[in-house]
Amino acid sequence: MSEYLTAISQGDATTATALDEAAVAAQHDGTTAEETGDFETLRSDAVLQAADGRITDVSVEQEAPAVSGDDDARRVFFRYELAGQPHESSLDVRWDDESSEWVLTQSLTLSLFIDAVQSKVSFEPAPFRIGGIDDPLSSDAATAPSLYLVYPGEYTITAAFAPNLLTPGTSSTRSVVADIPGDVQVQFDVVALPSR
Repeated sequence: MSEYLTAISQGDATTATALDEAAVAAQHDGTTAEETGDFETLRSDAVLQAADGRITDVSVEQEAPAVSGDDDARRVFFRYELAGQPHESSLDVRWDDESSEWVLTQSLTLSLFIDAVQSKVSFEPAPFRIGGIDDPLSSDAATAPSLYLVYPGEYTITAAFAPNLLTPGTSSTRSVVADIPGDVQVQFDVVALPSR
């Protein structure tokens, strides 16, 4: 668990994704996110290193209690800071006989939704830019993912569509803190959807 959290704090998404790949797949197996989500693009070294802020001051409790009386399943408690705020949480791990090590059965990923919203019933994935990736993402609303997975961090999201589509007085840039316990919603209020 320390290796995983340290990797995220250092911007090493390559190591983090290697450690949580099976957990991410299991968490989303059979859900609509499995078919319509993008689990890879924003879980990269480039995006995590370009984040405005990452987790810091990571500490992991040494004692990990068994889950539901199963000694091969443990709940590991940890702490970190993000955006000046302390956070505490836990993730479950399971002993893997084949590799002779503890493996994650949960990941520290969050769902990031980025939408252009004209009304409660008229919205679509918004084309956007994020640090670490040169090209706009979600540029085709018909094929764009409904969500992206990200690691905890502070990110700047910039609308990548014509500024005249934005509702007057609104900004084309949003700063967000993606952090536990919930998902992150970025909404650009528009007068017309970018796809039209």
